[in-house]
Amino acid sequence: MRKFIADHTGDMILSLLLLYNLVSPMESFTWLGLCAGLVIRLPYFVLVWTPNWLKKDRIRTIMIGLTWAATLLYAALFHAEYRIFELTFYLIGYAALNLPVFRSWWLGLIILVGNGLLLYAAGVELHLIWLYTMAYIVTYIFCWGAWIKRESRRESERHYAELQAVHDELSQAHDELQHTHEELERATVRLMHYAVLEERGRISMDLHDSIGNRLTSAIVQLQAIPYMMKVDATEADKAIGTVLDVVRHSLQEVRTVAHQMGSSEAGLGLVALNSLVSEVQKLTDCSIELRYAGPKEAWSQETSELLYRILQEALSNIIRHAQATQVSVHIKEQEEDLFMQVEDNGVFIQQQLLVPGFGLSSMKARCERVGGSMTIEAIHPHGMKLTVCIPHGGIKSTSGGGEL
Repeated sequence: MRKFIADHTGDMILSLLLLYNLVSPMESFTWLGLCAGLVIRLPYFVLVWTPNWLKKDRIRTIMIGLTWAATLLYAALFHAEYRIFELTFYLIGYAALNLPVFRSWWLGLIILVGNGLLLYAAGVELHLIWLYTMAYIVTYIFCWGAWIKRESRRESERHYAELQAVHDELSQAHDELQHTHEELERATVRLMHYAVLEERGRISMDLHDSIGNRLTSAIVQLQAIPYMMKVDATEADKAIGTVLDVVRHSLQEVRTVAHQMGSSEAGLGLVALNSLVSEVQKLTDCSIELRYAGPKEAWSQETSELLYRILQEALSNIIRHAQATQVSVHIKEQEEDLFMQVEDNGVFIQQQLLVPGFGLSSMKARCERVGGSMTIEAIHPHGMKLTVCIPHGGIKSTSGGGEL
């Protein structure tokens, strides 16, 4: 109700003025004149209370012109020139409230000039014509101010609705992005597990190909020893020594591989990074070297995932933008910090302005989230070095061994 009153305040004021004009003293009216007065007021009410029918400014302008022409005809036929003064207030106010400024201005000017000429021709005193003309101008200004206030409120409501729609879209996009991020985090963990499984599968095949062949050779020699002992005991002793060396080497290799594959489920670490490097090299012509310096330790899942995601994004950027042929990845542990440096021989030079994209910004945000840092610098004569430093506290300290 309050909104309806706010939207139609001017319309109700104009309607009340029209009703006052209708019930004012009518001693000079005949029944025919009274009926004509009632009929001539109907289009005035139509102008205001049928806004859906008069949506277009052009239709409203034509309707105002026809109503004004009918009013002039009514005044001429029934000698009701003074009624023109009162009814014109209505038309002036309606035009100011419902038409654009320029259209309402020239339409109001035409009405004022036409009324003035008609009233002057009918013998109405000049000072009355000027008095009512000034009253019309005041009415137009008042209604025009109400129109500006109403349009300003509607524009604010429209902007608010648009902002609300944009906010809803952004909220939905944020939720979708958050969901995608969570899915990506889970996919990264699964991918790291798959990388470890793939690396272990490769090691298993190496074990089968190398140690299996050695043990097969040892078995053959063991089967031949009884015959060799009957023929030449010295040769048999040499064969036994050879078999023992083969078995010892095989046992040492099994222990080394087992240590590499040992209880490291909590930290996927270097195995996953090594698998990532191998996979990237298969898909590109870029040579990638992965080196590790420092005590061998099993990393926590969070640390392994962080390094894996950063290296994955760094290699992706190098392949897409750097045009590099060689990449060096160096990981080292010093005191309480873990460092990873990724260097390439790409086209980046020191004079270039580096504008971090989403990938670099995301990598830096990941490092800062765990209390670390990330820096980027140019390499002479060309190339780029990315250095990541994260706290050593993010790594679980467990014993380990084996070379990468």
